[in-house]
Amino acid sequence: MKQITIITENQSGEVATISRLLADLDINIEKFEVEKGEELGVITLTVDKYDAALRAIREAGFQAITQDALLVRLEDKPGALAKIAARFEEKAIGLRSMHIIRRRNGHAHVSIVTTDNEKAGEMLKDVLVG
Repeated sequence: MKQITIITENQSGEVATISRLLADLDINIEKFEVEKGEELGVITLTVDKYDAALRAIREAGFQAITQDALLVRLEDKPGALAKIAARFEEKAIGLRSMHIIRRRNGHAHVSIVTTDNEKAGEMLKDVLVG
């Protein structure tokens, strides 16, 4: 799974601009997260038409980077995420980002970006989606 991360100045209207831009191109947003600080904001999203979305976002003047993310499916219960995080610690694999994308029917789908996705993917074979 690929995710797009957009670094923005903390201004109002950026979410509306980006979501409208993608809608106009018939690009479906699958995940959209916004974190705003004092001066900067970070928008992380996944979409159904990745290449078109990345091109449109960059052409609109936004600073966008991409990352390959692993998608895992965990039981939605206390401690499930802690067990996965402990695996990374044991194998000395650094976590860059971890986002709970969806919780449904007793399970959670979690997006994970690491310092070594290949090694992490091998380690997480039992919970990887796709």
